[in-house]
Amino acid sequence: MKTPLSYQVTPNDSAPVAIINALSNLYEREELDSYLIEGIYTLSYNLLVSKECNGTEGICHISRFLEREMKGMGLAVKYLCSHEVFLGPGCSLYRTLVNGGKAVAKIFSKDGVRYITITSLTNDYLYYFDPYYGTECVEDIEILTHMPFLANKRIKMSNLSQVASAHVKGIKQEEKELVLFERVRQ
Repeated sequence: MKTPLSYQVTPNDSAPVAIINALSNLYEREELDSYLIEGIYTLSYNLLVSKECNGTEGICHISRFLEREMKGMGLAVKYLCSHEVFLGPGCSLYRTLVNGGKAVAKIFSKDGVRYITITSLTNDYLYYFDPYYGTECVEDIEILTHMPFLANKRIKMSNLSQVASAHVKGIKQEEKELVLFERVRQ
């Protein structure tokens, strides 16, 4: 059984909530063990940060944890940071979404830095779930209320690079992060 995607409970739990949303979008509730959810939150809040992750707040460690723990369940996880994160023809995000995968992306806005779950892609729109309830939308982003299992926002593909570049001005290249999740059928 699938469950609706969740909103964050505190101002600081967007990363674990976005990752759990990606997993719940890929797996049935009965397939996910509680120790995985506990591990995601523990790593996130303990901020087990290594130099390899360039100071990220646990997202790199959570990715490694899931890659190790869910490999037997057919989950392929890929952590990208810095110059590896880009939007364009042939990018990893596009390939993952076309293959039915999901992604967790770090976004930058006037409300601060947070993580979202990118769930789907069509010729016209990129669909995502922003776990920060009540955030303001910029002009080119639509709020969705009728898709609780998939997305609460969408952006036209034609506007994506324009909106994205407006929000990353002044952001250091090494601050960009993206985690790709793909369920490999066994």
